Amino acid sequence: MAAGRPSPAGKRPPRPLGVPALVPVPRVWWFDLLLLVALVALTAALVWWSPLLRLDIIVRDWCDQHRPPPVGTMMLIFDYLGQGGAILTVTLLVSFWLAWRHRSVRPIIPAGLAPIISTLLIVGLKRWTSRGAPHHGSVRMFSDGVEEFYPSGHVSNSIVYYGVLAMLLAPYLPVVARRLLQWLPGVLTFVGTTYLGYHWLTDSIGGYLLGLLIVRLLLRVPWRTVRLPRWLDRPPHRTGPGRPV
Repeated sequence: MAAGRPSPAGKRPPRPLGVPALVPVPRVWWFDLLLLVALVALTAALVWWSPLLRLDIIVRDWCDQHRPPPVGTMMLIFDYLGQGGAILTVTLLVSFWLAWRHRSVRPIIPAGLAPIISTLLIVGLKRWTSRGAPHHGSVRMFSDGVEEFYPSGHVSNSIVYYGVLAMLLAPYLPVVARRLLQWLPGVLTFVGTTYLGYHWLTDSIGGYLLGLLIVRLLLRVPWRTVRLPRWLDRPPHRTGPGRPV
């Protein structure tokens, strides 16, 4: 996912979520379909292909045997990056600040939709697959236990919420900072939650695929141009190029 080009100097200021605007990279729809197929294939393989379950167990056992305290502490920090409540709060606060600044509800819409879509999909998949955690419950899918760990919500959250936050802040961040905000938390959460044994390796892979699919779909919506009632989208008057009253 990348950003579009900024407006030329002297033009009217960008609307919220406008310039530069994050877009899916690659933009082609077949990549979204590929992510969906990969998620379905991974889920099916976990049901019918036992070598993948053995790989999960091997990775868990290796991590259990190679977890010195300093590294474990660092991984806890990585895992916390995917804590939904904290990053969702930050994302919503930023969206409300932008809405106030631009006198438009546009920034709040994607920030509010992201947790709804994520929760429905993640919770639905977790309850349907009913898979245990690495240190309690069964590694097998549909084990009818109380545990629900596939796919990883932490990993999916870190892709979706930080991606939406990068979309909101795109006009205010340099390219490097924007890309780090988009991609780094997801990778760190993936590593942290798997290394600590909070999720199987394939849980984290599933969460990453699902989160990337969700955020790509959110980025495809033209939030800055979609029609809204005027009372929800009233930019302040301007007194000159780029200068609000």
